[in-house]
Amino acid sequence: MNNAWLKRRVGLAIGMAILLGGASICGAEASSDDLENYDLGETVVTATRSKLEEKKVPMSVQVIKADEMKKLGAYNVRDALKNATSLDVSRNGTSMVGNNVSIRGMGSTETLILVDGRRIAGEDSASTMNAYELDRINVNDIDRIEILRGSGSAVWGSDATGGVINIITKKNKPQGGYAGTHLGSLESSVYGGFSTGDLGKLNMNFDFNLTKVRKEDKEGSTNMFGPRRNFSFNGDYRFNDHTGLEFGAGFMKEQLTSLSGGTTAGTTTSYYDNNRLDYHVKFYGFDKKNDWEIQSYYDRLGKVGRTRTETAWDDFNHARYSTWVNEAKNTYRMDQNNTLTYGMEFKNQKAGGTRFANADGGTRTEYYLGMSSPYGSASQNSYSFYVEDEMKLGDKLFFVPSVRFDHHDSFGSEWSPRAGLTYNLSRASRVKVNYGKAFRAPTIFELYSNMIHTPIARMRVVVTGNPDLQPEKSTNFDISLEGEKGKAAGKLTYFHNKVSNLIDSELVSRSFSGGVMTILNTYRNVDKATLQGVEAETRYKFDKHWNARANYTYLDARDGNTNARLTGRALNTGTVELSWTDAKKDPWTATLYNQWFQNYLTSANKESYSYSLTNFVVTKNIGNLSLYAGIDNLFNKKFDASDSIWTDGRIWRAGAEWKF
Repeated sequence: MNNAWLKRRVGLAIGMAILLGGASICGAEASSDDLENYDLGETVVTATRSKLEEKKVPMSVQVIKADEMKKLGAYNVRDALKNATSLDVSRNGTSMVGNNVSIRGMGSTETLILVDGRRIAGEDSASTMNAYELDRINVNDIDRIEILRGSGSAVWGSDATGGVINIITKKNKPQGGYAGTHLGSLESSVYGGFSTGDLGKLNMNFDFNLTKVRKEDKEGSTNMFGPRRNFSFNGDYRFNDHTGLEFGAGFMKEQLTSLSGGTTAGTTTSYYDNNRLDYHVKFYGFDKKNDWEIQSYYDRLGKVGRTRTETAWDDFNHARYSTWVNEAKNTYRMDQNNTLTYGMEFKNQKAGGTRFANADGGTRTEYYLGMSSPYGSASQNSYSFYVEDEMKLGDKLFFVPSVRFDHHDSFGSEWSPRAGLTYNLSRASRVKVNYGKAFRAPTIFELYSNMIHTPIARMRVVVTGNPDLQPEKSTNFDISLEGEKGKAAGKLTYFHNKVSNLIDSELVSRSFSGGVMTILNTYRNVDKATLQGVEAETRYKFDKHWNARANYTYLDARDGNTNARLTGRALNTGTVELSWTDAKKDPWTATLYNQWFQNYLTSANKESYSYSLTNFVVTKNIGNLSLYAGIDNLFNKKFDASDSIWTDGRIWRAGAEWKF
């Protein structure tokens, strides 16, 4: 990276921070009243797997709380995350199916999604991994979302090469309940829940969400539309003041449909019946020195898909994914200057279906609706150990080294070290530095896939797995300057990620026989990439009525072989938000925010697009009743059908929730 580039980007970021009061990074002291009024000390757990104040954590962490989601009228988790710094949750190109989950330009396969620190079983191909998960989670049961930007493998293991999104749900609620509804152009829902409060030593919560995804049409092809249902139950039994048992279960079912026009057989209709079950139990306790937990959880996703032309059934897909994890963790406070967090984990993952082969290469035959397809299954076992030390070195320096060892039966062992430090320039300003290594284990689909697909007449696409794949690896570095002054807060970060052994699909052969072309692909470790850039974040509280905040990311993501820009990413992205409240007991609030994307390079035809979306939301509390209404894409920004990018156009949303 040359000096001119760095000066331009850092200058732009600093200028943006100063514009909204970001002079906080200069290191001046802030009064205690100012810091209390503008709190950046949220306690987070995702970065270190221990409870730590956000200002002390060396890693780049962002917290989105439930009241922020309510203020924006978020109707699903993807909607709640759309303003987060360096996080892309946009739709997948023009398909209107699924979405990206990309942190700092790393692909969706390099982001680990957790619910209360637990992994989710889900699709594991490059095009489907994480693509649907954010829409499947009940947003109304969320307490906060923690986003870790940068390497997380030192404490979380595989899949956290780009970062971690940890969705933390509400627990131990007081007695009472809530009921509400969301209405809008994209989906509508009815939701609610009830908590028993403390029944002696027991507290139990029940929550549900019934959603209908609306149909969106684009030249005869549609999104996946239809009903989705979520039900969950969570409980906590306290044996005494220091130990307890947390337990729960959840169920999700979706019955979706999509239409594809323009095929030789006319309109093709695809049906997707998916269901998820999850269970967990955790024994926990604490004393003056220790904070420990022992947990076991299981998550399963089942999928039944089928496709029909206008005259007959054409294809089907059955799949089942499961994850079973047993883990133990303890945070041990050695003394006032050292806190040690250590743990172990045993994980079993299974996947099977009509797109898989057995680990030995064999299959059986699956029959459905008069059709047949080969069916295979495989499993992957791993165990891991990790340790981390939070070291206070004097009054100014906080140092956090950590390392994790993972052993997978598919490829062997991997070490993931990380070191981060926070140096306090003053009470209101600090420098943070991180360096670490991370990895992503090849998925069961990449190892043992056996997919045979006929996208058009006289063409057959075959994708086979590669059991000799090695894990993807990355080296991550970032340095930040952050601080608070008066009513302002700001943060400026430079990050650099170098990735090797990237797993990608590679053409093996093309053959033509009996009038049918067969295209054979397999997975190989073929690619490398370098991703670097600058992030700027700033907030300013004008008075008790007005607040402003903004973020900006410059991303230079390049192929390590050709130095060409990586597709599916914008060069510059940013959000500017202005909010107002009347600051009364039952307040009105209004929020206007603009999201902009400059030089977004598509993967379909490598065209570049620049655009912005303006959104507006109003909320009102009336006692125990809360109301909201809003419009996204206020100026109705759309693209032509020939463009390889998609926006929803102007959409509306409204909702109401009553607490009792």
